[in-house]
Amino acid sequence: MPENEAGGGTQTGLCLEWKQLNYYVPAQEQSNYSFWNECRKKRELQILHDVSGHLKTGDLIAILGGSGAGKTTLLAAISQRLRGNLTGDVVLNGVAMERDQMTRISSFLPQFEINVKTFTAYEHLYFMSHFKMHRKTTKAEKRQRVSDLLLAVGLRDAGHTRIQQLSGGERKRLSLAEELITDPIFLFCDEPTTGLDSFSAYSVIKTLRHLCTRRRISKHSLTQVYGEDSFATPSDVSTGSNSIEMEIVDNSHENLLQSMMELTTLSVLNNSPNGTLKKGAICSIHQPTSDIFELFTHIILMDGGRIVYQGRTEHAVKFFTDLGFLLPQSCNPADFYLKTLADGKENAGEMLRIRYEHETDGLYSGSWLLARNYSGDYMRRMQDFKKIRWIYQVYLLLVRFMTEDLRNIKSGLIGFGFFMITAVTLSLMYSGVGGLTQRTVQDVRGSLFMLSTEMIFTFSYGVMYIFPSALPIIRREVGEGTYSLSAYYVALVISFVPVAFFKGYVFLSVIYASIYYTRGFMLFITMGLLMSLSAVAAVAYGVFLSSLFESDKMASEFAAPFDLIFLIFGGTYMNVDSIPGIKYLSLFFYANEALMYNFWIDIDNIDCPVNEEHPCVQTGLEVLQQTSYRTAEYTYWLDCASLLVVALVFHIVSFNLVRRYINRSGYY
Repeated sequence: MPENEAGGGTQTGLCLEWKQLNYYVPAQEQSNYSFWNECRKKRELQILHDVSGHLKTGDLIAILGGSGAGKTTLLAAISQRLRGNLTGDVVLNGVAMERDQMTRISSFLPQFEINVKTFTAYEHLYFMSHFKMHRKTTKAEKRQRVSDLLLAVGLRDAGHTRIQQLSGGERKRLSLAEELITDPIFLFCDEPTTGLDSFSAYSVIKTLRHLCTRRRISKHSLTQVYGEDSFATPSDVSTGSNSIEMEIVDNSHENLLQSMMELTTLSVLNNSPNGTLKKGAICSIHQPTSDIFELFTHIILMDGGRIVYQGRTEHAVKFFTDLGFLLPQSCNPADFYLKTLADGKENAGEMLRIRYEHETDGLYSGSWLLARNYSGDYMRRMQDFKKIRWIYQVYLLLVRFMTEDLRNIKSGLIGFGFFMITAVTLSLMYSGVGGLTQRTVQDVRGSLFMLSTEMIFTFSYGVMYIFPSALPIIRREVGEGTYSLSAYYVALVISFVPVAFFKGYVFLSVIYASIYYTRGFMLFITMGLLMSLSAVAAVAYGVFLSSLFESDKMASEFAAPFDLIFLIFGGTYMNVDSIPGIKYLSLFFYANEALMYNFWIDIDNIDCPVNEEHPCVQTGLEVLQQTSYRTAEYTYWLDCASLLVVALVFHIVSFNLVRRYINRSGYY
């Protein structure tokens, strides 16, 4: 390993190695996000075949290969972001790395931006800084870090622009800035140039090149200014001034200084604890342009899940030439390599693989697990890192949920407007039934049933989209260790509680003023409490349905049989005593029983005409007995408690379904 004098001492760099990685997936894998799975053993398909290699600090490696070659899979396997049947070893300086250790020393930049679109760039980075920086870091230090990162990636002027309004290149640079919050020593980037124009793509890779080499890169000519030294694998500590813009160039290239000054300054990144340390980065990339290709110090070529070449970028030409594959003049080397691998006439991929395996035979064996000396303090800082406490995670996530709702207030108001239209419609349909006669008993029963039904259906179907839309963010942030899944779930549940109580009482107030106003204010309070608790239980039911499938369409279709069963045993369409026990599975039963009990239990007299042809009920108690509802004094509070228990059960099942899926499917 190269060594460099820094601060009066020597420091050996870090080397991440992976050996004989093999990865298998079911050959006919469907969506694995459901609560049932086939028990039979499926035939497995091997994606990676005995893949070995290494990444040193100071290296910027490109993984090239055709579609299905295994580029992203290899990247996820090395970074320990992959789940499933993965075998092999990943070690750092000879020490085996666990997944939680790897996530602390590295960052994974996904191909597609996964973040909250309603936040501004500054808000997003500041929010993530609470989770990714040490718990004792002050707010001032976090704000300074965020400002430095926005400046470094060229987003200072767009810092207060919402993410949904940023361009594709700006979003990609924001994602890179997010990964740099932790100041990782290794970066894993999945196709960071996808969807970007040539300049934006070059800017992203140029930033990565700087982080690895700690050198200023000129877009016009890489080798003209720095010569071959710009491609040399550097050590981990920059020498001289902290400013990375103060580099000596040949006087003959003074005409390039102005263009270099126009490039975004990256010197602010030196302010972090690891700011002067060179990083290691590895990127999967699809058909890079020639100027982007020149920025990479090393390349890995893959074909069919196997490595056919790994080495320095400039040495790849000789490797191909020795096998008779000549690089044409004025041809992009990356295009030539990929075209050669794709051309099956000469069996190029097999020839290259045999030659590579011959040259690297024994390279990744022997002293594989022998620890190498490292005198730096990076590993010590990694071990001393402490995240924010769980309760603070819940608080921050709750703030994010509330902020999202406020930023999407327009759609929220539209939904609330339709909700109130339903309330007005019910109040008009049932107005005038407040007088207690034999003919209005059924009307009152129907109005109470509609109250509970509307609340349960509105809230359950209103949250059925939650997990299908949030799964990418949950997989990403929970998988990276940003926060715990339990903190996210608790914050999600809490965020719906005030909404349930607010809508419950507002919805009831419209109907109560039209139908039940003669019964007094106390009945309004107790009915509102019951409807709010029904909404809380309905949210749990909807979240449960949401956690069953990746698609909200599938969840809504699967809800139909559940809704049918719950409605039948709610006490309105069937006598609840006809099938004992099953009624306790129904949300509608608890809500209807509590509303009926609360309304009728104090009614001592119902007008009963002498010439009434039908059976006559004279008290509220008889109404309750006629519907087979309980009449004990504790009925109302027992039903309220039962709704909370049902909600808790649904949430526990839902949480475990989501956790099981995330643990099984991986995080990228």
